[in-house]
Amino acid sequence: MNIAVLGAPAFTLGFRLAGIRSVSENVKEMETLLHSEDLGIIITDKSSFEKLSENTKEDALKSIKPVVVVISDEPQEELRKMIIRSIGVDLLKE
Repeated sequence: MNIAVLGAPAFTLGFRLAGIRSVSENVKEMETLLHSEDLGIIITDKSSFEKLSENTKEDALKSIKPVVVVISDEPQEELRKMIIRSIGVDLLKE
């Protein structure tokens, strides 16, 4: 399983340095990545995720393979829902 990173240059730089080869700054490539057979994880930043169409966002959040992880510096409801759906437990419950 491979990892792909989608986002702004400042976001993807660290992943490139870590050795991830599948890196893109073009949000239009999300559709292609979602249908890729060899990907296990797609990592994107919140600003790039927000630029996607509503259908693509929904497909990304529902995708099981590859799993789409949206990284942000603020709490994320999407990540919380993905964790609940994956393991059946709300880890962030207050």
